[in-house]
Amino acid sequence: MTNTYSLHNNGHNNGGGRGLVQSILRAIFLIAATIGGFFIFAASAAFALFLVIGLILLGLVAFGILWVRAKILGKPLYSSHKMWTFQTFNGTNTKSKTTDKADMKPDGPVLDAHKTPDGWSVDNDT
Repeated sequence: MTNTYSLHNNGHNNGGGRGLVQSILRAIFLIAATIGGFFIFAASAAFALFLVIGLILLGLVAFGILWVRAKILGKPLYSSHKMWTFQTFNGTNTKSKTTDKADMKPDGPVLDAHKTPDGWSVDNDT
């Protein structure tokens, strides 16, 4: 036969006031854990706030540097016709291909292309 033991105190004071001391220690531990939890929450919220503020300041500094550079060079801050390709990083100019005489085909540059009943027609500069 198995013996079962009760884990609850059932109102009996076994050990000369252990129930009172145990409940006081448990209350102190819960209060300390609550204060520690609030401290960790506040620290993580402050870290997130400083991170967001830092990213905003970094963006403003980058924008300010680019704005001052644009004012000094007399160019716009952002150009919509600027092609951001690997050709611009390699140092080749994409605009010079259409106007450079050495790169033109023998029949001249293409000026206009339009659809005809027979297909597409291309007008040349000849």
